[in-house]
Amino acid sequence: MIVILRKLPPETLYQDIIEFIEPTLKAKWFSKQGVVEDVKILIIKDSNNGKTEHHGLIRINPDSSAKKVIKLLNRKPILGTRVGVQEYRYRSWHNDPRANLNKRLGKILRRRKGSRRRPNLELVIENAVTFTSDKSFHRTY
Repeated sequence: MIVILRKLPPETLYQDIIEFIEPTLKAKWFSKQGVVEDVKILIIKDSNNGKTEHHGLIRINPDSSAKKVIKLLNRKPILGTRVGVQEYRYRSWHNDPRANLNKRLGKILRRRKGSRRRPNLELVIENAVTFTSDKSFHRTY
């Protein structure tokens, strides 16, 4: 499962994210220990006003550990700033009810005047740290 850390401080490093998440991944009775497989920091820039947003994407296995991370770390501070921790969901046109041609299509199209997405956003940097295995400390950049 992919977990998103929303609105990270700009000075956040990969090691900060890993140190933030690792204490919740430890195994308890009859549960499997969670493993961080991948960490990405996304920097998104709004070209209208020049503001940037920093978000973290973390791939955690198994899903039960990821759900525990979401439950325990949501609204907890990292580097002095409270961050939102949620499950990351891919947007797909298959999930859009407007894509299905049915009776409700006309009502939905009349109700929505524009797109819900923010215009003029650009992905500035997509850095990633991928761990080669859970047994070693080798990383690929």
